[in-house]
Amino acid sequence: MMRLFGRLGSGARTRETEFKKIKVLLSPFSNDTNAYIEIQKQLFRELGCMVEPLSVASLLRGGVFDVFSRRSIVVLNWLESRPFRWKDGSQRLSLKGSVVFAFYCAILFFGRAKVVYFIHNHAVHDTTSTARKASVFLIHLLCRLAQARVVHAPNAASRYGATYLPHPLYWDVPGKRAQRQMQSNAIPRFGMLGAIRPYKAVHDVLEVWPHGVALTIAGKGAREYVERLRKIVADRSLASFISIEDAFLGESDFERKMSSLDVLVLPHVADSMLVSGAFFEAIGRLPVIVARATPFMKWAAHRYGCVILFEEITELPAIVERLVTEWTPQAMDAVAKAAIDEFGWKACRSRYAKLIESL
Repeated sequence: MMRLFGRLGSGARTRETEFKKIKVLLSPFSNDTNAYIEIQKQLFRELGCMVEPLSVASLLRGGVFDVFSRRSIVVLNWLESRPFRWKDGSQRLSLKGSVVFAFYCAILFFGRAKVVYFIHNHAVHDTTSTARKASVFLIHLLCRLAQARVVHAPNAASRYGATYLPHPLYWDVPGKRAQRQMQSNAIPRFGMLGAIRPYKAVHDVLEVWPHGVALTIAGKGAREYVERLRKIVADRSLASFISIEDAFLGESDFERKMSSLDVLVLPHVADSMLVSGAFFEAIGRLPVIVARATPFMKWAAHRYGCVILFEEITELPAIVERLVTEWTPQAMDAVAKAAIDEFGWKACRSRYAKLIESL
């Protein structure tokens, strides 16, 4: 028995030693609005990899040589968004961004590093018409350039010829574990957190939200869109119980807001994103998540009884009113354990290690 454990331990140490020879070139290397990139860096570093930025500046400073090393892995997130920028309330193609994107593609095409592309969206958020078609084309172009494609929605893996990896739980990262408490409020507190963007369909929610039920909407939004939301609130006389806080939420602010809720509402449209990052903030922490029935949310609802789905936005008021009427405090231990088993730090660390080994 001791010899068996010795061999297993030796295998783990050998793998970690091998990973220390690998340099991960990560794009983007920072994201002020989402902790996802910092978590990804922490995962790769804990596995023993060196993690450095992939950017135009780093490439021009000599990092281009790393792209031509077989011991390097390029990890891409949201690169398809680079050619777009906000203008007049919508996403438009940018000449400068398109040139930068083409530069990256050329480097990746001629380089020898393995390319891993994390596919987060079916199309760039809030693009329409020609811009949307262009964004879909760019996603498929990056899929062709990559040796490995990764999705966080298991039911999207076959569509992209991708590997499913669990999206990390934001609250189960070492050193950043959030407190989970049993909810004891007589009336559930509803909220929508994160960037206030059209693809999240906040306007649809406000058009049908029942009078008399409080709802907190918090996050940084585009001026034109926030003005549209405030007009809906005024037109429907919702101001006394709808709070729209248009401001960037830092990590501590987001944590405080999330901890104050009982129900997270996720009405995101299905044709843009694969998964919602806010889901991985809330699952196992909040008693209920009410979400549009996207493919990923259908999968999640099958696994977690706390996820309530609606197909059409007109179904939302009845769900909200039923939750208010029938609300009782709920223990979260079972859901939290199931979420950790699927998306927790140990699960992610193991699956990331297998991905690297496959390269």
